[in-house]
Amino acid sequence: MITVTELVKEYHTRSRDVRALDGVSLTVPDGSIHGIIGHSGAGKSTLVRCLAMLEPPTSGSIQIDGKELTTATARDLRRARRRIGLVFQQANLFDSRTVVHNVAYPQEIAGVPKAQRVARARELLRLVGLEDAADVYPAQLSGGMRQRVGIARALATNPDVLLCDEPTSALDPRTTDEILELITSLRRPDLAVIVITHEMHVVKKICDSVSLLEHGRIVESGPLTDVVATLDGRLSQMLLGIPPHGDVPGTLVDVLCRGSQAAEPIVAHTSKLVGAELAIIAGSVEHLAGTTFSHLRVAVPSGADARVVVEEFRRQGADARLTAELEEVGQ
Repeated sequence: MITVTELVKEYHTRSRDVRALDGVSLTVPDGSIHGIIGHSGAGKSTLVRCLAMLEPPTSGSIQIDGKELTTATARDLRRARRRIGLVFQQANLFDSRTVVHNVAYPQEIAGVPKAQRVARARELLRLVGLEDAADVYPAQLSGGMRQRVGIARALATNPDVLLCDEPTSALDPRTTDEILELITSLRRPDLAVIVITHEMHVVKKICDSVSLLEHGRIVESGPLTDVVATLDGRLSQMLLGIPPHGDVPGTLVDVLCRGSQAAEPIVAHTSKLVGAELAIIAGSVEHLAGTTFSHLRVAVPSGADARVVVEEFRRQGADARLTAELEEVGQ
């Protein structure tokens, strides 16, 4: 388990002071994959470097399975880092080493005998589907293959924590999905995974929970199915966004359904109940953490009371809001 409490990281320059992390608190249980999303400059990479203790935080607490890292001795910190696997945007492989010896490198640093570490590296290459590439050099591999090698290397010391910093942002869509499927396949009860990303697709595809990081602070966080449970959440709007559409006459209403209700003709049913022809003008359907969600935008014709329509959707168990009200929340 990863437990972060009131984490602060400040940088001081001659011209100004920068607080890259501003009181970040976060818990990621074993067996889960947690996504941290935010725009460039939000503090994502600073957070992952602090979690790995590549940079010491200014203040706050970082615990891995109950062991405090920020006050650990140099010797204990070296041991703790062996329990943390790191996957970066670029695999950063050693060009002069074969693939198998790249994967074996963390165990070489730990003093593991050569035969044992090479055997472990070959085992991991089988896990990531690259056993046939063990004796080639990184320059001979595609970007996706190099990233697989990087993941295998991160697992070399059998870590308790896997930190992935933008692991797919340099890859094409097909290779991205392959890497995400690989990360999902690594799930085990004693491994906590954090994925730093700016891509909503990554969160939708593999994460159980998610945090939104802005200006060094977590502004929204929770299980994926909770953060999208209502329309007015920031993460809900990002994960279940409505595609662009043109101007439509009438009043617009947004409707959110989940589970089996997402497959029901709730708009047609509501049209009959309120005596107005409601039209679906845009929508999205997502399968998130095993649950189906639908987000629809409905046009209520002039002459019908949009607030009555909203209340009827809510009476049936959906979340519904006037679109104008949601737009005010998002501003």
